[in-house]
Amino acid sequence: MRRGSLRERVRAAALELDKQDAGFEFGDLSDFLGVQTRREEKSLRGAVTDLLKAGDLRRREDGRLGKVEHPPGAPTKQEIMWRFLRLNRRAPVKKLMAVAQAAAATVEQFGRLLQRRGLGQIENGEIYLLGNPGPEAPFDEERADRAKAWRQKRKEALVSLDEAYAEVAQECPGKNGESLRAIAAARLKVSEMEEE
Repeated sequence: MRRGSLRERVRAAALELDKQDAGFEFGDLSDFLGVQTRREEKSLRGAVTDLLKAGDLRRREDGRLGKVEHPPGAPTKQEIMWRFLRLNRRAPVKKLMAVAQAAAATVEQFGRLLQRRGLGQIENGEIYLLGNPGPEAPFDEERADRAKAWRQKRKEALVSLDEAYAEVAQECPGKNGESLRAIAAARLKVSEMEEE
């Protein structure tokens, strides 16, 4: 459950918590995701607000939160923007934000992808296509590679953290050593969950 972004974990948790379509409270979601600090709770509230705005969660009539199941194969935001641009050839960034229900940064990132591929331009708050780009939406390999590299660095950092905890726990006798060993064991469990 720890893998993926916070939004992805909230979406997955919503599907689990709302199996009988009875809805769930924010506290249920917080408990399910193991939120322990105020900072984590604030991040979770932000993610829930964003998912409500994006239509990935819903507020039920009784005030509880509920899942929104998207049909399999529903288009991504990038695919929606691509289809809209293919039909209209050009669009303001704000229009693409509304059509795809995407953040300005997401739309601008898509515009930069089109520029890198020579398929389009982004100028003066507007994205437009060049020539006949073909039917297939471009895939952002650079972004995928960056995400893969980040996950690898994160994994290496967690491994070194686990090793350091284990080493310190072995060197500390008494009560401090027991606490450190407990921290190291808990951290190891989290690492194992992330690898599943």
